[in-house]
Amino acid sequence: MTFQCEECQKSFSTKVTLKVHINTQHKKIKRHKCHDCDYSTYRLTYLKQHRMSNHDDKKPFVCDYCDYEAATKPALERHVKIVHERLKQFKCEKCDYRTSQRSNLNRHILGVHIKSKPFKCDECDYETSQRCHLKNHVNAIHRNLKPFKCVQCDYEAARDGQLRKHILAVHMKFRPHKCHECNFKAAQKSDVKKHIQSMHKNK
Repeated sequence: MTFQCEECQKSFSTKVTLKVHINTQHKKIKRHKCHDCDYSTYRLTYLKQHRMSNHDDKKPFVCDYCDYEAATKPALERHVKIVHERLKQFKCEKCDYRTSQRSNLNRHILGVHIKSKPFKCDECDYETSQRCHLKNHVNAIHRNLKPFKCVQCDYEAARDGQLRKHILAVHMKFRPHKCHECNFKAAQKSDVKKHIQSMHKNK
């Protein structure tokens, strides 16, 4: 006797495994919670990967191009694709935004085009589409916390993304964004835009 899922018609040998399947694959019930932060997920393997990447010191997978270390091989492969290969296969249909991850595209559409910003700051009028952005805002603006420290200099950042950009630009001299008018290169696209406005806007 088998038990079939009404959503996808997949069959299971017991009611228990069917229930687990429905909760994790269709209802997306996030019953696995991290004890050190507010992260939660519907899969235990995802929780283990999260803990290894964010709370445990074991990071055996080392990048061949920089000093980045990862707890899992998929995390290292994702890092190489995003940072070094610059792969951005997911494109927004409403603007020129591209990203390497579908989840980033979904958040972009919610925040930029649908204007959905359910996460609001209790101390000011800041609101955002992502919980992590709200947490970063509170730590950086209201608590003035800069927990991300560079091991090569005294630079400190409120967000891990800022620290990564600092390491790539300052210590690795990684400047992928180029001016189409001259040989100017920059670590961030916004710096190229500022350069064009100040140096080439009258051309």
